[in-house]
Amino acid sequence: MSEKKVVSRTVAIGLGIVCVILLVGLAGAILVCSSIINDRNNEIYDLRQQVASLSSQVADLTSITNLTKSTIWVNSNNVSIQAGYETVWNAVANYAGYVSVQVLSLTTAELYVRVTYSSHGVDFDNQTSVGIGGIAVFPVLPASIQVSVGNLGMTAVTTRVTVIYYY
Repeated sequence: MSEKKVVSRTVAIGLGIVCVILLVGLAGAILVCSSIINDRNNEIYDLRQQVASLSSQVADLTSITNLTKSTIWVNSNNVSIQAGYETVWNAVANYAGYVSVQVLSLTTAELYVRVTYSSHGVDFDNQTSVGIGGIAVFPVLPASIQVSVGNLGMTAVTTRVTVIYYY
């Protein structure tokens, strides 16, 4: 009987050691899996940030292709223009679009608006009469743009000018 007790005790101790080894292995596996899960969660977070950034870029580019973005180049400036002269503004268009030039004379005048640029083999030079006031619209390509408001009258004139670039 004592041999059975010794064998039983040995088996119990062996099983206990096996259980401890299995528990240590299980704890190690849990730690490894937790680390992998944390890494994957960080990757998911980074990818979601990338998706948000790319979605924002797509929205921005979509608004550009729909010509719904704009930049004010000249904001209701009062300008005095001598007879036979013009006032010139230079700006850069980074995208194809159009320029809207609003002119309002505070006195009687013969005003014109002119836009010039060179881009992609195109030399653009167009002038439109606006009389004592009005809006002139010109297509533009990416380029350095020159916008002019001129006075064809015989006397100096004071004019309010607004130039908006739509892209």
